[in-house]
Order: sequence, then structure tokens, then C-alpha cells
Amino acid sequence: MSTVQVRPPRRFSFSAVGFGAIGVVIVIIVALVIVKVTGVPSSVAKAVGLPSSVTPPSVLKGQAPLTLDGKPGAIFIGAEFCPYCAAERWAVVMAFSRFGTFSGLKETASSAWDYAPSTATFSFYGASYSSNLLTFEPVEAAGNDTSGPGTSQVLQSLTKTQSNVWATYSAHFGTSEGFPFLDVGNKVFGIGLSYDPKILSGLSQSDIAAKLKKPRDPVTQAIVGTASYLTAAICSITNHQPASVCAAAATVAAARALGTS
Repeated sequence: MSTVQVRPPRRFSFSAVGFGAIGVVIVIIVALVIVKVTGVPSSVAKAVGLPSSVTPPSVLKGQAPLTLDGKPGAIFIGAEFCPYCAAERWAVVMAFSRFGTFSGLKETASSAWDYAPSTATFSFYGASYSSNLLTFEPVEAAGNDTSGPGTSQVLQSLTKTQSNVWATYSAHFGTSEGFPFLDVGNKVFGIGLSYDPKILSGLSQSDIAAKLKKPRDPVTQAIVGTASYLTAAICSITNHQPASVCAAAATVAAARALGTS
């Protein structure tokens, strides 16, 4: 498949033994965080509902379905420097984990020189996703700022399909190709932020994950509420499978709000 190099677009405004031991600890911590993110019970999502702090994604009807590798497709395009991407990834990981499995996720933080500096998050760079229901392609098009604002570099090339989808639907919604961008089946689109990254300010990955069983916490409301919308979006392209996910109260409410039920 052909690839397209992209320039980062505008922003939406020890010893060897010691290193090895530290590496094992980091892997364990990341795994524990991911377990907490992906294990949020449906009762919490139901209690959170659809908070006013969350901007729902946009629905576009009448488009040709996005198909990738013979299955319904979804594409996420982000950048490691981007604070809005940092916030969005929490909900993306939560929602897509209900339909498949991520591997190789790494902890990182957004740019120290941008809005909501150093927002704790994950990176999709080097990660993979597997599902028998859909194909999800997460891309980190640009890396992190290295020595000041605007010092990030291209990290991953886009395929021709990814580049075309990004350009086509960004233009449709009246914006240039910015981060983050999410296309679920050419049907539901996340263009820009779903909630304010400042909600996560000063929190580590472990801090954020620990909050996710508290429905009244603003962090939980932002992440879980966003994930409910994204889950409903994914259900709309998987023929509402798995039923245990797509028939959950929070998913049904989000689908009705989006008009995808």
C-alpha cells in the first residue's frame, strides 16, 4: 500500500541490569493502567451517562462505508505533542478495547510547551490492534515537541487512504487537517477535542486510571462519557456486535443521541 509523508499540520488551538529492572516495572505499570481503563464496568458508564462537558462526535449520512482489509474500518490520526489527542486517546482506548485488543501501547505525555502541558496519555506509535469485527488504524503522524513549541517532527507516514480520508472529511467539516481526527466507518467523526484536556492536568496515568470507577469525578465523566459515544459509533459499523457491548444502557443512550440506533 502506498504511503504519504505528511508535514505536521496546524494544532487545534544505571547499569544494564538496572535498566532492565526499570523496564519491567514500567511494563507492569502500563499493563495495570490499561486493565483499569479497559475494565470500567457498564454500571459506571450508565451512571455517567452523556455529560454536558463532552462534545459528541459528528454523524454524516450517505457516505460510502470505510472498509479496511475487508472489514468495517476506523482511522485515528493524532500526534504525540497534541494535548487534545492526549485526552482523546483515553476514550479511544476504552471504546475500541470493547471490540478488540491493543498491544504495544506506551505511556507518554503531550508537549510541555502546548496548551494543558504534559497531559498524561498513551501513544499508538508502535502499537497494534486486532479484532474480528473491524479494522482500526491508529496513526501518530507527528512526534512530540523536543525543545520548544513547534519542534515536533513527522513520526509516521499516512497511507493514501488515511491521507484522503483526513483531507476529505476535514474539509467537509470546515477545517484543515488537524489533530485529533477520528473516522468510524465514514459515518461518525471526531474532529478536534471531545473535552478539555485541562481536566487531566497534574495527573499521572495511574492517577487517571484510579478515578475511572467514580462516576461523579469530572475525569471519569469526560473519559467514560466520550467512550460511550465512540462505542455507539463503533456499534453502528459492526452490525451492533458484540451484543453485550452494543445493548448496554450507556451505548444505547449514546446511539439515540447520535441518531445511529
